[in-house]
Amino acid sequence: MTNFSHLRSLQVQQDTTVEFTFYRIGGEPTLSVRHAGQENRDFFNAALKKSKQAARRLRGRQGAAPSHEDIERARREDAALFAKHIVTGWEDVLDADGEPVEFSEEVCLEFLLAIPSDMFTELRAFCLDINNFREDDSMGDDELEELQGN
Repeated sequence: MTNFSHLRSLQVQQDTTVEFTFYRIGGEPTLSVRHAGQENRDFFNAALKKSKQAARRLRGRQGAAPSHEDIERARREDAALFAKHIVTGWEDVLDADGEPVEFSEEVCLEFLLAIPSDMFTELRAFCLDINNFREDDSMGDDELEELQGN
C-alpha cells in the first residue's frame, strides 16, 4: 500500500487563523480570519443554507440580471457570515473619533458593511484562498524531485 501521509501537512484545520490587514484604511486595521471554505464547517454549512435560500428567492427569474437590491442583500448576508464564522478578532480598528473599537460579532458586522465593497471583496478573496492558511513548510526542489522519483 502506498504511503501518502506527507500530504496531511497540507490540510487546513477549522480553527486555523491568519492575519489580514487593510493597508488602505487609516490605522491599518488587522483582522484575524479563518478560511472561507469547507474546512470551516460552520461557515460552509451556513453559506450553503444561504445559497439555497437565494436560489429559492430567484426561482422563476432565470436569465434576468440580479437587481441592485439582490446584490446589496447578498453583500449583507456575506458580511453577516464573515462576522459570525470568519473574523475572530482584530487590532487597530478605530471609530470615527480615532478611538480603538472592541471586537464583537455585532460591531464586526457594522465594520464590514461600512468598508467599501471593493475592500470587502479583497477580504473575501483572501479568505477563500486556502493557500493563505497553509503553513509554509514547502519542499525545496531537491525534496520535490526525490518524492517524484526523479
